[in-house]
Amino acid sequence: MYKNGFLKVAAVTPKIVAGDILNNQNEIINILNKSKAALVLFPELTITGYSIADLFFQDKTINDSLKALKYILDNNKHEGLAFIGMPLTINNILFNVGVVIQKNKILGVIPKYYLPNNGEYQEKRWFESGFKANFIEVEILNQKVPFGKILFKELNKDITVGVEICQDMWQINPPSNDLAMAGANVILNLSASSELINKNEIRRNIVKEHSRRQVGAYLYTTTGIYESSSEHLYSSQKLIASLGEVLSEGSSIEYDESIIEADINITHINFKRRQDSNYRSNGFNNKDIYQVVNFEIKESDNFKFSNKINLYPYVLNDNKLNHIYEILTASLVKKILSLPKTNRKIILGLSGGLDSTHALLIAYNAFKKLELPLSDLIVVAMPAKVSSKSSMEDAISLTKGLGLELKTINIENMVEEHLKDIKHHELDVTYENAQARIRTLVLMNLANKYPGFVLGTGDLSEIALGFMTYNGDQMSMYAINAGLPKTTIKALINYYANNLYLNIKDVLLKIVNKKISPELLEDQTTESIIGSYEINDFIMHYHLECGLELEQLIWLVETSFEISNIEASNYVNRFINRFYNQAFKRTVMPEGPKVFEISLSPRYTFKLPSDLVRKWLKWIKIKKL
Repeated sequence: MYKNGFLKVAAVTPKIVAGDILNNQNEIINILNKSKAALVLFPELTITGYSIADLFFQDKTINDSLKALKYILDNNKHEGLAFIGMPLTINNILFNVGVVIQKNKILGVIPKYYLPNNGEYQEKRWFESGFKANFIEVEILNQKVPFGKILFKELNKDITVGVEICQDMWQINPPSNDLAMAGANVILNLSASSELINKNEIRRNIVKEHSRRQVGAYLYTTTGIYESSSEHLYSSQKLIASLGEVLSEGSSIEYDESIIEADINITHINFKRRQDSNYRSNGFNNKDIYQVVNFEIKESDNFKFSNKINLYPYVLNDNKLNHIYEILTASLVKKILSLPKTNRKIILGLSGGLDSTHALLIAYNAFKKLELPLSDLIVVAMPAKVSSKSSMEDAISLTKGLGLELKTINIENMVEEHLKDIKHHELDVTYENAQARIRTLVLMNLANKYPGFVLGTGDLSEIALGFMTYNGDQMSMYAINAGLPKTTIKALINYYANNLYLNIKDVLLKIVNKKISPELLEDQTTESIIGSYEINDFIMHYHLECGLELEQLIWLVETSFEISNIEASNYVNRFINRFYNQAFKRTVMPEGPKVFEISLSPRYTFKLPSDLVRKWLKWIKIKKL
């Protein structure tokens, strides 16, 4: 299965019996014919079993292996590619190989290059290394087949597959490094690995690191407990990783056949490779010549994700949330220490909402770390006519619980005088932005008065959507929340309430659970204007971090959140339009610490001229709603 850049893959441990080739061929074909995955990976020497030792020398083993392969080809209804391990003799020299098939066709044969010959592994007794092969083609079952260094390239979907076998993965310079530099973005490993204390963690780390370093996906499977336990047990561990993250993992000990599946985001991998300057540079250093074998995967209309897709990519576990707290505190500590001692004061506008609450807690912790007087943390509430009583009460409870003084400056008269001066009487965007800009004016002038610096409160989601007032809440002297999506801030406040700030738990939970609003008009709610932050953050992740485009995003939002195509189209088009139309607001963003891989800093991370926006939008095909 393949759909909009997502490739379904499977790693299998069949219930093979070492030496029982008839059983093993049936196990393989039964699994294959039930699978919907585009790529299905079987273990090393699947057809014979890994542990049959000197039976590898026998004619019967070799001939029965070929018969089994023929049976699999003749009965294979699976549409995708299968990767099956077997022994293969060429001029009476044995190779341990992976055979790649599609339906009844053999696409290629890859030999194992690094043969272990120590401890429980004695492969050099039976097999020759692929390094010794001086040919690039073999004939198997009357098919002339590429042999050796091969890339399997999908014709239309920018998928290139490479294969290595077991011990190859453990080397200082594994073949997969060269495969990745030659273009392989999905690499598969057929293995038979012993199950020892700590070895499952070592395998997991290797697979994760291969996928990270090679900027791709890596699939691994091993042969399972029914191989043999005469000297050691064989593991059933299976792993699928992409870009340094384990997508799916199977247990090390399984008593029946076991299969794991995952959906690899091929678009994300290719997007990262284009961004990674080191990958680009190394991509031309590969001196190996690979044969290229083309294949085709059909796109499925009924694609279903094997594992439920994470709807909240920026909502993390408690350990990671605490680490964010430490990163931001340390960032603010460094910022404060960079200033003269007479200027080490923070001026912060507190509305009683999520963002300003989070900025306040980071500032409070930084002051505690530096043992600075809390009186130099100057917290200001600036209510106007439409400010809610509830938000003001929350601001008072927060500052009181932290032992801070809350300064209150009512800006209602300033707003009215200003609007009167410019002869404006409508309750529109001018009215809304006048409040935001006057608040910033007050904060900036207080920073001169004390002196100190204004700590910004705006978050990454608002920055992406342009949901901020230019030269209003968009501006500060340090933007502590600039690297945090809204969903992360909600998770952080919840974490603080239950772990770090128990004395103000009730007010923090109240802030988390109330509707988000800029409170610039009566009964105003942010999500009625821009939609759910959960969906917007999801779109932000997949568009800006993974590189998905309009049609892919609409399908993914529709599928993941189980909403209509019209609703998903509305969300995606609104995000895309706002993101690029509002780019001018990001070009003058204040500094702020990066937390996730994504950042919209115009200086380092995301560069886009603001006058390019409208030209760019002209060639986006936006669906008519």
